[in-house]
Amino acid sequence: MVKNISEFFYGFRNKIVDSSILEKEYSEKIYDFAMQIKDKNLHEKYRENFLLILGYSLRLEDLSQRLFFTFQEAVYAIDLDFQMKDEDSKKLNSIVYILVLELILKQLQTNEVDEELEKEALHTYQKLQEQKAKENKKYHMYQY
Repeated sequence: MVKNISEFFYGFRNKIVDSSILEKEYSEKIYDFAMQIKDKNLHEKYRENFLLILGYSLRLEDLSQRLFFTFQEAVYAIDLDFQMKDEDSKKLNSIVYILVLELILKQLQTNEVDEELEKEALHTYQKLQEQKAKENKKYHMYQY
């Protein structure tokens, strides 16, 4: 399953796909992959990573842009994983990006938003940003 997902993303490494094409031509495939992930209960194992990517994607208000850029980020991440031969990262990115893309596609198609999930994702992402800022400040102190 993960191999199929990563190959799906990798197949787009030299292409730019418009969000409307993603929605029309690839949404079913993304839904199928997401269902396989959920059937194996992997969505729970990678929930924290899912929330981080979702929180990052929420910086874009427009859902079409969110879909387009998240898909491009997924393709780039998987391409890098192939080049680095990093199987663990490839598995993580395949699972997490499919789940985030599934959620964005559902929002686009139904106009329903899970506000609690979005709040949780934004909180998780903000925690990471604060942690990074704290680390950067620590290193900045040693530069003087």
